[in-house]
Amino acid sequence: APGYTVQNDLVQSTKFNIEIPLKIRSNYSLYGKAIHQLVVKVDYETKERLHIKIVDKDHKQPVVPNSPLGLQRPRNNPVYNHNYDFHYADTPSFGFQVTRKMDNEVVFDTRRYPIIFEDQYLELTTSVPNDANIYGLGESIARFRRHHNTTSIFTTGPPTPLNTNSYGHHPFYTEIRNGKAHGVLLLNAHGMDYALDKGKITWKVIGGVLDFYLFVPQDRTPNSVIQLYTDVIGKPAMPAMWSLGWHQCRNGYKNISEADQVINKYTEHQIPLETMWLDIDYMDRFRGFTLDPIRFPKDRVIAMKDKLHKNHQRLVTIVEPAFGAYIDDPAYAHGHRLDVFMKNPDGSEYRGLVWPGFTTFLDSWHPNAQRFWNQEIASWMREIEPDGIWLDMNEPYSFCLGSCGSGKPAEEGIQALNRDKGFREMPHDKIERKKALDTMTTTYSKDPRNLLYPSYKIHNYFGDLSEQTIAMSTLHYGDIPHYDLHSLYGHAEVHLTYQAILNYNEHERPFILTRSSFAGTGKYAAHWTGDNYALWEYLQLSIPTILNFQLFGIPMTGADICGFGHDATEEICTRWHALGAFYPFARNHVAESSVPHYPYQWGSTAEAARRALAIRYALLPYIYTLFQESHITGVGPWRPLIFEYPEQDAFLDNDKQVLLGPSVLISPVLDQGMTTVNAQFPSNELWYDWYTYELLDSETDRANGDNTVITRTLDAPLVHIPLHIRGGSILPLKTPRLLVKKTMETPYTLLIALDQYGSAKGQLYIDDGHSLD
Repeated sequence: APGYTVQNDLVQSTKFNIEIPLKIRSNYSLYGKAIHQLVVKVDYETKERLHIKIVDKDHKQPVVPNSPLGLQRPRNNPVYNHNYDFHYADTPSFGFQVTRKMDNEVVFDTRRYPIIFEDQYLELTTSVPNDANIYGLGESIARFRRHHNTTSIFTTGPPTPLNTNSYGHHPFYTEIRNGKAHGVLLLNAHGMDYALDKGKITWKVIGGVLDFYLFVPQDRTPNSVIQLYTDVIGKPAMPAMWSLGWHQCRNGYKNISEADQVINKYTEHQIPLETMWLDIDYMDRFRGFTLDPIRFPKDRVIAMKDKLHKNHQRLVTIVEPAFGAYIDDPAYAHGHRLDVFMKNPDGSEYRGLVWPGFTTFLDSWHPNAQRFWNQEIASWMREIEPDGIWLDMNEPYSFCLGSCGSGKPAEEGIQALNRDKGFREMPHDKIERKKALDTMTTTYSKDPRNLLYPSYKIHNYFGDLSEQTIAMSTLHYGDIPHYDLHSLYGHAEVHLTYQAILNYNEHERPFILTRSSFAGTGKYAAHWTGDNYALWEYLQLSIPTILNFQLFGIPMTGADICGFGHDATEEICTRWHALGAFYPFARNHVAESSVPHYPYQWGSTAEAARRALAIRYALLPYIYTLFQESHITGVGPWRPLIFEYPEQDAFLDNDKQVLLGPSVLISPVLDQGMTTVNAQFPSNELWYDWYTYELLDSETDRANGDNTVITRTLDAPLVHIPLHIRGGSILPLKTPRLLVKKTMETPYTLLIALDQYGSAKGQLYIDDGHSLD
């Protein structure tokens, strides 16, 4: 690629910013239409944050909306002295370098690689060490430290295998180099690949602009990088205390009696249960904001809700963004009147295929969308009084290609949908639907870009961008193609839902769980890691997946305990409950096609759950304090050892242990048949066994002769999970009960673990546990 050259006579520079006009060196296009004139805008926004934005001069390229439906840009606080220096060069083509002042470390450097800037292909490469320590860049189920590969960032639904793009869009990473950290965000919502190769990271993006934020903290620690990142995207929401309790869900309850029985079984087995969840089973023919009159009649659901609330327990119900296109359906009729559903290029309603049959999709960018959602959410809250809303299928997800329901009765979609096996298009149907989508797009779309099949194909798991989702040529309000807003869809729905719940009750903290997410979603919602499987590899990878969301500013994250799909065994379910009891968001959930795996299903599982949940509930004051810290600073309650001890290289690849805050180290069994754990500990501190208060001997079993880290083989019989307390900590505790409210009514206890100097410190945050203010 020829790259760009600087128009030196037009460069503008002040103490706070630089504006650098560029022009292309030769008329050369690789995957799209080359844009000949660019502007590089460099803003020294704060002492520790640098903003570098490379845009087309005419500002025709779409950007992430500067609104709550995208990302509201932070205020600048420019200073004369900052932690970084910016330099640019013009040979052989334009490139730039960012260095950290205090040690002259080059943290970002594009000078060896030309920039490519086309309407549907942007490429930028920065040099990194050959074996760089990169963390973040997701969402995908993978090891915490990113290894050499090419992976897409583009929201898509299940089932996606390991190391591929999935529900969220988070183009942010932290790099730890020689014990010092910095961070990088590419603020772009278009589909992209990142290629991590020897000595470089390359972004390959199919639209938008190159909008980079660089984070260079004064203390050079990973946790400070997260603080700076969440300064830009927004600090995480403060959860209600009840949401830190244990949650139970199943896809496939046959009726309300079965759900009621599960609640009773928890009590019989003396296992904590804070919240009961209802999946799509409760709906009338899977239509939104309805109740099945036979299996989940309204009076029985309200009775169950009343029973839960009387016992200080909670109820959460699922809501989806796709509405069956039935004119007799009140929600669809309401949305149709307000014109809030997405459109085909010819102006007709787009109709995909989801559980209700042929469905329309909410357009969160329509001016009437908030009004529509306020009314539907308020009506549902008044009718059922759920304590939270669960947003699913919001990548968005559709089983068929294109507007397969156009011109057809919605009921025909039900006939095409095999509820038990999921929908799979027959080859001849898919060919016809592809032809119909292509014809619709070429005939009516006014966009000059190739929205359906861009020349550069990102490594999207499903292949073409329109597979298993809304077609990229479908229109949002203002004739904006879905191509430009796809990865923002779930994030925008989360914002509408947050505002709708506040509109209904402005005093309580909203509880929202979302599958799809974008930078900043954590301001409004929690997240679960979606469809996983009852396999040991998924148990292992639940730790790095949740750790990633601590980086992404969505700390209230958890994985489906025991796995959503496949049949769990007693051993894996027992081990998973022991670990899952300490997930920030702790929920047992299983698919209809899988054998139930409630914690009381097997004797060992019940015992492991009782033991681990007793510890979680005892630690509730400590965990709640960690979430308040996260709400203020952005640093999550789950912390990788390498982020707490960045100078200890032995922890770089350790994603099988996790710190709960700074003070509690969790060392779970993650492999079949094992009854011991090889655990790592920093040797320059004291560590106490949670159960016995016995001091770990730091003078033995040192790892590979490294005097900063020791390894110990810990006994871990089937119902036991090893936990250790960091010396120098004070943990505020309660006496565990079966309910969060009952637990919090017991007296406080302080557990004081002295360090080698005979001192300790801790924090305790107290409020009413539920008020927004």
